Amino acid sequence: LTRRPPTTPTVTTPPAPDPMGRLESLANDVAASLDFMVARFGPPALPHLTVSPIPGTFGQGFPGLVYLSTLSYLKNPTRATNINTAQEIFFADLLQAHEVAHQWWGNRVTAATYRDNWLMEALANYSALLFLEKTKGEHLADQILDSYRSQLLLTGESGKTIESTGPIVLGSRLENSIEPRAWREITYGKGTWIVHMLRRQMGDQRFFGLLSEILKRYDHQTISTDQFRRLAASFLPPRYDDPQLETFFDQWVYGTGIPALKLSYTVTGKAPAFKLSGTLTESDVDDDFSALAPVEIQLARGNTISHWVRSAGTPVHFTVSLPQLPAKVTLDPHRSVLRR
Repeated sequence: LTRRPPTTPTVTTPPAPDPMGRLESLANDVAASLDFMVARFGPPALPHLTVSPIPGTFGQGFPGLVYLSTLSYLKNPTRATNINTAQEIFFADLLQAHEVAHQWWGNRVTAATYRDNWLMEALANYSALLFLEKTKGEHLADQILDSYRSQLLLTGESGKTIESTGPIVLGSRLENSIEPRAWREITYGKGTWIVHMLRRQMGDQRFFGLLSEILKRYDHQTISTDQFRRLAASFLPPRYDDPQLETFFDQWVYGTGIPALKLSYTVTGKAPAFKLSGTLTESDVDDDFSALAPVEIQLARGNTISHWVRSAGTPVHFTVSLPQLPAKVTLDPHRSVLRR
């Protein structure tokens, strides 16, 4: 037998962190997000903005001042720290826009009580998501929403999901030793999803009108969760089946639960009178839970019909008349509802 000498493993030393190498692009990102939000929301809390690094993994926004985590100053924080892709996106793309958005949500308008703090974080985070959606595409925004959903569905030692720890309006009371991740994941992750679902159900024009009206009506004042609900209800489309948003807020804001939804359907008839008969089935939530989900029906030549269906504790049956055979029928293809 021929013995080979042992090989020495190759050790690769990562390059030293170079915050100055990212400083210019970070400044450009902050300026771009500020311009985007001024165009959307009007003037910020103060006519100037100072940005400063702060050691740690968090940021904070005060009137005219933004603290950004030192990790945001690294070109690729995964090389210098043990963080995952979702965290890398947070430090590289989301954090700076989120803290800039607090010039409006949290500084021009503030929360009435600790139970309403979630609203400032959710609106700031969703404003940052809107900025990323415009500058870097819907795919990145969808990726962030998916990561929030995944985190909310993680289970702890009790076998229960993080989301089930408690309603978002518990605020800081969600912090506990049994599930230390609850406050952050519910406030930021579920809060962002709540705002996103309202946008999908309102449509963009009504949704952006709502944001503008909040800043107009509550500028330099406080807003409560219920005031937000009532104002949001006034921007709903005609004939909306939850006209005061009471069901929506009972399920998503004052309650817990993330449903699993399943669609089955058949198509009968002949041209030009087809009928799609569908059934929406809900599971993994209490029997009194109800979620509104779109069924997207694609026809020929790119025409699309969106039919919204409200789930329930028992299977919900619905029908849609169609002028031609559908090319494709899909349940919630654009992340309009937080679901498993």
